[in-house]
Amino acid sequence: MNLMNVDLYQSATDSEKFLALPAGTDPAELMGPMTFDQDYAQVRRYREAFQFDPSEPYAGVNAAKIAADILTVKWATYRREPSQ
Repeated sequence: MNLMNVDLYQSATDSEKFLALPAGTDPAELMGPMTFDQDYAQVRRYREAFQFDPSEPYAGVNAAKIAADILTVKWATYRREPSQ
């Protein structure tokens, strides 16, 4: 899978929850994430224009699922799990 240019946002109410969007997407225009979880109603930018590689391992997340969600519904929510 190719690199994806994404903006990452962190929940203002739960620091372990994140939202990944195609770069340049305004999270305020989305209803989906907060429909499923109110922790995504208030987010702050964590990283802008991050070069996300779905084939690379990222600690505590399922990169392939994040990429699949972005490609299908244009956003992905995830919780960063502690490293074992």
